[in-house]
Amino acid sequence: MTVNAQEIIKNLRAPDQRNMGRIETAEVGADNLNRLSSLDALATTVRVFDSNVIPGNLQTPNYSAAVIHAAHPKLPHYEVRRRVLIKEERARAFLRRTFDEQLIGAWFIIGERAITRCIDMEDEGNMHALQLRHLLMLATHAKISIQVMPEKVVTPALAEQFALYGMDDDQRVGYVETIMGSWYSTRLDDVAKLHSTFSDIVREAMSPDSTQMFIREVLASWRSAKNESPELT
Repeated sequence: MTVNAQEIIKNLRAPDQRNMGRIETAEVGADNLNRLSSLDALATTVRVFDSNVIPGNLQTPNYSAAVIHAAHPKLPHYEVRRRVLIKEERARAFLRRTFDEQLIGAWFIIGERAITRCIDMEDEGNMHALQLRHLLMLATHAKISIQVMPEKVVTPALAEQFALYGMDDDQRVGYVETIMGSWYSTRLDDVAKLHSTFSDIVREAMSPDSTQMFIREVLASWRSAKNESPELT
């Protein structure tokens, strides 16, 4: 029996694709940033894991620009700038919501490589150092928890990046970014898997206190290499 390509592709599809799908392609990012901002505005809880870069809501503008350029090196300068401005406003709106009683808490797990690796090597670590100082400041907030996943630990479920948003009506939205685009799901099985995986990652990650100590050590090592003062400003 001969099976054609269309039949093979059809068999790849899940039996029920309702309540999940692709948000947009990888090349078009500004609209997606606005959608994520809308999720932020309604979320009562936010859980984010990223093994490669510091999550968007925690990024400084210069770090955001470096991430966007690394992900989309062919983007024109004006488009990079447009996305940076959108991400900057999203991050500010998120921080304003940390004073909102409806936001219960936000938990961020960051891969060790995102802390130790500078995306823009020509910057000589200056931009990255400012980003790490920003992380240390955010980590002092009562509603924001930041932990680092050690590089030597095999990440549960081999996850690389995902986010889980909880709403006040018990609705949850899972979100994943891939090289083929951004994907979401509200299916119970999917969000339950993300929640379970995030809980496993939390247990494997450094504690919030150990995370702050680790970030300070990374900053100190860079200062030592550049013969700068070891005092944190």
